[in-house]
Amino acid sequence: MIWWEVMMVSDFKERLKKGDIEGAIEAALNIDDSFFRLEALAYILRSVNETYHDLILSKMFETTDSIVNKVTKVKALALVGSALYAIGKERMGDHMFRKAISLADSIGYPSWQAEAYGYLAYYLALSDLLEDSLYYFNQAVRVIQSSRESYSRIVHFLSNLAKLIVQAADEITNEKALDFYGLAEDIYRSIRLKIQANAVKSKREFVKNILKGGSVAIMGLLDTGDIDKAIIGIRYLSPKERVAAMLEVAYWLFLHEREDLARVLLADVFDMMLVGKIKPSDLELMGIAHKFMRLGRLDEALVIAGIIEDEERASEVLGNVALTYARFGKMEKALSIAEGIKNEIVKNRVLKALKGEENVGHK
Repeated sequence: MIWWEVMMVSDFKERLKKGDIEGAIEAALNIDDSFFRLEALAYILRSVNETYHDLILSKMFETTDSIVNKVTKVKALALVGSALYAIGKERMGDHMFRKAISLADSIGYPSWQAEAYGYLAYYLALSDLLEDSLYYFNQAVRVIQSSRESYSRIVHFLSNLAKLIVQAADEITNEKALDFYGLAEDIYRSIRLKIQANAVKSKREFVKNILKGGSVAIMGLLDTGDIDKAIIGIRYLSPKERVAAMLEVAYWLFLHEREDLARVLLADVFDMMLVGKIKPSDLELMGIAHKFMRLGRLDEALVIAGIIEDEERASEVLGNVALTYARFGKMEKALSIAEGIKNEIVKNRVLKALKGEENVGHK
């Protein structure tokens, strides 16, 4: 991509950030390179509501039709198929993938066909069509290995293909990622690139350990201070485990004074719990709420308390939050929380403490 196209890509993203969707589309359409233009339109498509979908898709179809090179056209058709899957139009996406497969099958020159299969496989993986993706990645390997290309060209192709497979694997959040990493490792070893093969093996072992250990594995990473791997590992957990682990990671970030990142993470996890209705057990929520309280993160503990379904447990947490607010001198806030406690026994005990008849710091 040449410098002015880089500027145009930056331009459409800036316009999109500002809410200027029409301007973003216009900027994308001004990108000269057909595939880069298509990527920009796909990015916008995934970022806007359905009001703009028909307009953007029409421009994507026009761009795809204008591409002459068969390999690039396969890549473009697969990209459009993936974009359609991303916005919930799976039937249209399947149609585009079928067109991409048909065109790839028709390519007569082996190295070009292998390249087309590789791109097709990559976008199938992004659409969670993982069995099909693995098939076409393997097909790319078979085609290039049976070709009459020079050894150096075959090695160069397989090296690039392995990189693409790893990129696809990095987007997969279940056990199928292991198959993709395994294929990439095998390719690297077949062309004697041991350093790359070992790097992929390490990734595969990491994912395997997370899938096996679950949230316990994430806690182990936090215990050793490896926050980056912990955040990456969260992706491979089940939804409920993911929420619990995200809360623990947010606590760790607050504890280590990385508040900005903690707040971003908490915004996501609260959205998952409040909107997506995905939450860990009440007992786990109680535990993390008390951790936040010990850090003085009372607003966060208050939100967590509101998500606890069991009335008695929620009341206990709310009571402790109210008493902690009082200890920090925020009596009005403490009384407001106490008045909202549903369990009458807990409510009366907390109100009594707040009115000075018991020691506010007793619990």
